[in-house]
Amino acid sequence: MVHESDLDLEFLKGIIPHLYTAAICDILDEFGYRNQAMHQRLRPLLPDIRNCGFVGRARTLQWKEVDYVDEENPYKLEIEAMDSLNKDDVVVHSTDMSSTNAPWGELMSTLAKRKGVAGCVCDSQVRDCIKIIDMNFPVFYAGIRPLDSKGRGLVVAYDVPIMCGQVLVNPGDLVFADFDGIVVIPKSIEKEVIKMANEKVDAENLSRAALLSGKSLREVFDTYKVL
Repeated sequence: MVHESDLDLEFLKGIIPHLYTAAICDILDEFGYRNQAMHQRLRPLLPDIRNCGFVGRARTLQWKEVDYVDEENPYKLEIEAMDSLNKDDVVVHSTDMSSTNAPWGELMSTLAKRKGVAGCVCDSQVRDCIKIIDMNFPVFYAGIRPLDSKGRGLVVAYDVPIMCGQVLVNPGDLVFADFDGIVVIPKSIEKEVIKMANEKVDAENLSRAALLSGKSLREVFDTYKVL
């Protein structure tokens, strides 16, 4: 699956140290998109708080809970979806509120890392965590549980709109994650959001310097209009 966009992902990866999810959320609020930050239950697996996130384009997997096994092809669409991944994709799994299984583990991470996938958001359980950490593949997860998906969960579609972390995610949306959480930027406004978020970060940097120099919060806010 090839994604077309006005934004170059190499450029975006270069500004990760400059941008952060809070600034992006503030700009999305201004656009009227007030529910783009995923639920706080989703936390980074990698222990390095400054290098646990990613930016990339959503590749979505829609799961359903099952109590049976398709013996002939138990992982059919799951395998198909994984084999279709491209560089800079972000694998986004639909929400599993029952916490029935762990659809992400070592082998999925191994394939994703080899393909240059940016990261994974799994609003369910993950397993093989030490091995995933050792390979330094960024995953955000809701819980840890050593259960296979076989006979518990089934991918019924991929590259379709899904709910993950209480956010509607469309294929190709920009997914930005850091230690504070995960934000989904709709593709239709991503260029404007990134531009304005950069401007906000610049203003916050000036505000910080002014506060440290002795200015009051009122003086700083009246000058830079950020808080």
